[in-house]
Amino acid sequence: MDKLSDELLIEAYNEAKTFQLNTDFIRLLEDEILRRIAIRMILDSNTENIDVIKTSPIDSNAFNRYFNLA
Repeated sequence: MDKLSDELLIEAYNEAKTFQLNTDFIRLLEDEILRRIAIRMILDSNTENIDVIKTSPIDSNAFNRYFNLA
């Protein structure tokens, strides 16, 4: 998964949903998207306090903001 660009990951996710592929595969793609969002949030937070990061909610626009799809 790490070799996929963000754009290709998003495209794969959208295609998987469109063609109603296996739900486990779709969940795998969703998990990777969320992992990348979390990593970007950590990097953007400018804090080393893991408790602050762990309690920070992912707002509903995080996907669009972090992948520039808004």
